[in-house]
Amino acid sequence: MNIENRFQQIKQADFSSPDGDVFIAKLHGERQRRYQKKVGFMNGVAATALVAVFGMASFSQLTDDPTVYRSTDLYAMEVMDSETEAYIYELADYLVSTSDDIWETMAFLDDIQFEPVVAMSNGGTP
Repeated sequence: MNIENRFQQIKQADFSSPDGDVFIAKLHGERQRRYQKKVGFMNGVAATALVAVFGMASFSQLTDDPTVYRSTDLYAMEVMDSETEAYIYELADYLVSTSDDIWETMAFLDDIQFEPVVAMSNGGTP
């Protein structure tokens, strides 16, 4: 039978015992290679996540939507509280009453879009 011949060949074969030091060195080398591969993959995932987070944060800042800039812009006259509005009117009255050139003061108030001057320029409509 073929199986008996195979057993005879194995019995007659000369096998040397494996060298334990070489085996341990190869085993540690393989473990180190797999560990480095795993760490490299995790570093790549972490870097991708970090770039995605900062990219989305940066992208959300790039907008032409005026409501985004509303918090840093000056408030329009109609949304000012009554104290601020009274102060603005008193300041404009002071500028007009102490000005040497009334037309220059009126041009200044028109340039800064002072509401009564703009309404006066538009024929009474704000």
